[in-house]
Amino acid sequence: MPSLKDVKTRKDVVGTIRKITKAMELVATSKIKIAKRYLDQVLQYSSRIEDVFYNMDVKIHDWSKIIKTDLSKPRAFIVITSDLGMCGAYNSNIIKLAKNTIRKDDYLFIIGSKGIKALKRIFDTKKIVMTFENVGDEPNYGVIEKIVDKVYPMLLNLEIHSIHILSTKFINSITYTPEDKKIFPFSRKRHDELSKNNQVSKNAEFEPNAETVVKNALPLYFGAIIYYSMASSKVSEVSSRRMAMENSSDNALDIINDLEKQYNKIRQTKITQEITEIVAGAQNE
Repeated sequence: MPSLKDVKTRKDVVGTIRKITKAMELVATSKIKIAKRYLDQVLQYSSRIEDVFYNMDVKIHDWSKIIKTDLSKPRAFIVITSDLGMCGAYNSNIIKLAKNTIRKDDYLFIIGSKGIKALKRIFDTKKIVMTFENVGDEPNYGVIEKIVDKVYPMLLNLEIHSIHILSTKFINSITYTPEDKKIFPFSRKRHDELSKNNQVSKNAEFEPNAETVVKNALPLYFGAIIYYSMASSKVSEVSSRRMAMENSSDNALDIINDLEKQYNKIRQTKITQEITEIVAGAQNE
């Protein structure tokens, strides 16, 4: 049976850990509000850009005149993870998706130190084109510009045939799912969704023509979608961290309660033993 000192020491240690996880939970809760507000702003911007480009897609009958593609070429993946841990399965879900989706000949752009560390052990470092760490709590457009400035020429030069983003889609405070979003070529499914909601106008006009406009403006479209994916991933990361810290705090409290019961039981046993010894000694006299 452990001593009273051992149980008390363990209880104090768990209590200290609970204070830390509770503080992290509160910090994450405050960050969620800021991240959600930022996501809403980015969503308005990226949605408008996406609508414009799908309107262009209606006008373009032959994409090969603008950007030639070769399906035998590899793909480019922009993988978004976090720099910090203690956020549940947030990073492991994205890394698992990357392992199951990315082929050996594909190119990688990795955001977040957790993804960099994990994916460098899995994929050939020669295929990792760019990595970014410590991007901060808000999506860094400087990072986005560097990615677009590199990946767009790769597309034009037939080094790749498609561009994908592996990120976490924020649904609500307790639901966020990893997703593989193809941002080029344009998704026919997404086109149909916009058409159904009357967001694609067949009467839209572009000067001098849709082909010229889309070729010059594609980097803007890529940047907008990456921007939104980073913002959505950040809200998901903070929400996942809040939930993980809340669960940790609850588990710590359960352990503290169990240790309290154990402490009282040992203490009661010792008191009973001492009383028994006193009574036995009195009887012997």
